[in-house]
Amino acid sequence: MKITVKLGAPLSQVVGESTVHLHMRDGSTLSDVLDTLRARFPEFDAGLRGQGLRNPVDRVLYTLFVDAKAVPFDLAGNTVLRDGNRVYLFLPVAGG
Repeated sequence: MKITVKLGAPLSQVVGESTVHLHMRDGSTLSDVLDTLRARFPEFDAGLRGQGLRNPVDRVLYTLFVDAKAVPFDLAGNTVLRDGNRVYLFLPVAGG
């Protein structure tokens, strides 16, 4: 199945791509996608913790979505994907 992953800045700058097209096995989970990204991009985990930002931290800063639905990182292993899903990793936005 085909999965499209969109990476927001600065994660996209750290790994060098803003859109990644993956071919995954049927029944793959969101965790499988994250593991594939870790294998393909050695700086992926550092990027999730804010590499490229002024003050990187020791935790994941990004919000994870499948299509338009937010998925907590701790539920990624239980989130089975379907052909054509879009996975998004973006920094949360706050405004006022």
